[in-house]
Amino acid sequence: MKRLFFITTLLCLGLTINVFGQSMSDKEALVKAQKIVFFTEKLNLTPEEAQDFWPVYNSYWKKKNVIVRERKKAMHYCSENMDKMSSKEIERYGDMYINFHKQESDLLVEYNKKFKELLTPDKIMKLYQADYDFKTYLLRQIRNSPSTEE
Repeated sequence: MKRLFFITTLLCLGLTINVFGQSMSDKEALVKAQKIVFFTEKLNLTPEEAQDFWPVYNSYWKKKNVIVRERKKAMHYCSENMDKMSSKEIERYGDMYINFHKQESDLLVEYNKKFKELLTPDKIMKLYQADYDFKTYLLRQIRNSPSTEE
């Protein structure tokens, strides 16, 4: 079992480097490789499932990241310029904020259908739990990493 995990880890790391290209920093590549291993283990994906799953999942996150980036940009602008904005403009940004969350929700509904074509219902629920668990895992790693400041 450990040998299979080791082989899967190496394959995932290779896939990460090939799939995500050379523009990715070493840290980004490492996090993506960890995510692949983490999710593959949590979902207990077969090699065939993994081959079909990862392109769909990566597409989901690419689209989600665009929405999140736009929301952050809008909210940053709003927080920096609130004093100078009219009530109408502030209201527009409030509506934009809600719309960004709706876009994320719509995206999840769209991709839930796609995941159902690839995975069993229990693996889909494990996927949603793994998303949450991986964030917790990364935060724990950050908290426990030695500080570079002295």
